[in-house]
Amino acid sequence: MASAARVDAMSLRLAHKVAIVTGSTGGIGETIARRLAAEGASVVVSGRRALEGERVAHDIRASGGDAAFQRADVSVEADCTNLARFAEERFGGLTTLVNNAADLAWTPFDALTPATWDAAFAANVRGPMLLCRAALPAMRARSGGCIVNIGTCMAYGGPLDRLAYACSKGALLTLTRSLARSLAPDHIRANWIIVGWVASPAEVALRTAIHGDGERYLAESGAKRPMGRHETPDEIAAGVAYLASDDAEHVTGCELNISGGARV
Repeated sequence: MASAARVDAMSLRLAHKVAIVTGSTGGIGETIARRLAAEGASVVVSGRRALEGERVAHDIRASGGDAAFQRADVSVEADCTNLARFAEERFGGLTTLVNNAADLAWTPFDALTPATWDAAFAANVRGPMLLCRAALPAMRARSGGCIVNIGTCMAYGGPLDRLAYACSKGALLTLTRSLARSLAPDHIRANWIIVGWVASPAEVALRTAIHGDGERYLAESGAKRPMGRHETPDEIAAGVAYLASDDAEHVTGCELNISGGARV
């Protein structure tokens, strides 16, 4: 986990970067947005929850960072177009797109409906595709950019009660690989982060609702993982910050594995 001292030592390696982070009104996305801003990026916080999004952006500004909130539902084409336009109008361009927003589609296979399936693909594949398309002109205007798609171990094969999520994330992985190859001449990089099981506040709340004591449940289940615990939001954010930085300027088509050995 990166400490504040380590972030300070990086000397704002994301200065002059402008990033959109979808699904950043809470959870992993919020942590990513805060990390990118702490390293110097101007960040567009985005999601469907306006009050939470305004809070995150306000907190980033209060901490000395640069951020603004723009509401968007990534399953809506107009929202994706407006989100890219907002970044350009507010911060003068766009260099980094983090597709983090997702529909988890946690449904028993026997109860899986076409509507549930379609909603997962709309949020997890169609939305990122629309945002990537909307972001390209601004990235090309800056002679390059970076797309980071937040993935999952389940894209390589998941349980039936997460089938829509797993299949849609598998499609997102294919999109990432295609973009990496096709956009390389434009110096626009596309990378993927393999996430296993993140012990985020939202996950604690979910497990508390299901099991009664979310923290204890996650500690016990984490002890059974290959490295003895679940990932943290800070660890995912550190990976995104690396891929967004010039330290990774020749890295594209990468599957950065931050699953603690869950996917090998």
